[in-house]
Amino acid sequence: MRLLIYGAGVIGCLYATLFCEAGYDTTIYAHGERLESLKKYGLCYIKNRKRMKVTPRIIENVTNEDTYDFIFLTVRENQVHQALKELRNNNSPNIVTMVNTIEPYSDWEKMCGKGRIIPAFPGAGGSFDGNILKADLTPRLIQPTTFAEINGMETERIMMLSAIFLFCQKLKTC
Repeated sequence: MRLLIYGAGVIGCLYATLFCEAGYDTTIYAHGERLESLKKYGLCYIKNRKRMKVTPRIIENVTNEDTYDFIFLTVRENQVHQALKELRNNNSPNIVTMVNTIEPYSDWEKMCGKGRIIPAFPGAGGSFDGNILKADLTPRLIQPTTFAEINGMETERIMMLSAIFLFCQKLKTC
């Protein structure tokens, strides 16, 4: 299973650590200072009061030929349009938009292609201390990570996405 984290902020990096720990082929798209930090140090984070490190693949460009099973869009709401336009011609079928918005998802589909969007909301938070991620998932009782098809149907890709998160939970990484 190939996963792309599009956006290397706290949320994107947290999910990248979880997916890497679970053994998924994980790539992070980053730019600027975070790109340089990830290339130089890897993805460093605190878990159970210990400093840990995972080494996902780090890229600074997403080509149209790069194909991922799921792209997790973990950018700020004001960055979504640019990100979706950049992903418009990419071959990956599924874009999980981990962004809070009041904008209609149909507007986003117009930018990247109908049927590619999976709305989601991350149950997570944290911060960076230099190049070290200090973040965690929120308790499921308060705010679990949620996702669904726009039409509410349970589809094969939603079951695949659920399996990813369930596998992480079994390994105690999600």
